[in-house]
Amino acid sequence: MWRELRRIPAGETRSYADIAAAVGKPKAVRAAGSANGANNVAVLIPCHRVVRSDGALGGYAYGLDIKRELLKREDPHTKL
Repeated sequence: MWRELRRIPAGETRSYADIAAAVGKPKAVRAAGSANGANNVAVLIPCHRVVRSDGALGGYAYGLDIKRELLKREDPHTKL
């Protein structure tokens, strides 16, 4: 799943469901979330680019304020 996270271009987001589907396991949404949360090298694997299917930020190990700021820096036009 981390390979899929690295494929998300800067300034774009994907949902946990998108990540699960991309690895061929569309029902593994929780597993996608768990893998994302277990990422301890966020600089190399941009887990901040994954959001909930409804567009909400979801969680982030370093706090939602930091996630929001990272996304805004990648795309200043984003509305979070």
